Amino acid sequence: MPYKVAVIGAARRHQGTGPFVAARFAEAGHDICGIVGTSQDSLRQTLAQLFKQSGIISKGYLKFEVLIERHQPDIVAICSPAGTHAGYLQTALANNLHVFCEKPLYWPEHELQPANSAGYEKGLCDLLALARQKQRYIHVNQQWPYTLKFFNRIHPDALNSNQIDQFGMYLSPQSADKKMLIDAAPHGLSMLYQLVGAGTLENIRARQTSQQHMQIDFDYRHKQGRTQVRLGFAASQAVPKPARYAINGCYVDRHVGLPAYQIRLQSGRHDVPIDDPLDLSVKDFLACLQARLACDETMLLLGARHLYQLIENS
Repeated sequence: MPYKVAVIGAARRHQGTGPFVAARFAEAGHDICGIVGTSQDSLRQTLAQLFKQSGIISKGYLKFEVLIERHQPDIVAICSPAGTHAGYLQTALANNLHVFCEKPLYWPEHELQPANSAGYEKGLCDLLALARQKQRYIHVNQQWPYTLKFFNRIHPDALNSNQIDQFGMYLSPQSADKKMLIDAAPHGLSMLYQLVGAGTLENIRARQTSQQHMQIDFDYRHKQGRTQVRLGFAASQAVPKPARYAINGCYVDRHVGLPAYQIRLQSGRHDVPIDDPLDLSVKDFLACLQARLACDETMLLLGARHLYQLIENS
């Protein structure tokens, strides 16, 4: 049975994913029953864009609560800026909606650094408790882990070793200074969780040479041992954005071919086309709903905690 899906932040601003998320749900056979925007003008433009690019016919609203009252959606896709997520999450869960959310899941509005980690984590824990009570599923749209099976075709020995000793990721967020961490660090953290599971951050060392360049090194302690991690960020307005990651010294570069948006992983002479990670993320979310699974609260909480620690120590 098709789900009714609400999309918050469906406009293509600052390279947002909203219109692509809406398209993936529509392609999977689900109804984009309404979108939430910031002004009537932006809503008109976004609705026209969704119809032109994906054939989506929907309704636009300035308030999420009005959309819920009129359409009673099953799912909300939150694709708005990070600082708005907490409020939308609270409203969604209180109204029994499943949540597909852009990273990071949770960040206080208008704050570069929350006042204290205890209050910050309590806010997230309260949301997770509400999701548990309502039996609603929360999925963070972390796309990079879906590339690992294609990485394995290029570097099978890197993932088949007994230990992930080193991991590096180099990204090009549009933002600058510490905001780069809010936008991009969750990618690296999600890869670590996928590769070695739950862990703790130790010996965090940050080096910022300018507002556009930052590097963070730390140790990730986990059940299997320790992984040395380096995350590099260089602010960029380029489209598509340069990106690379390395596992145990074996690297891949991500290349995106336009206008078809064909994604490839390349390393030396190796060149492997990959499935669209956004498509895989949406399908994974829908499969979890179908199976009535509970969300991975450990992953959600650690993702938030580790992001806080990186920003606090940078």
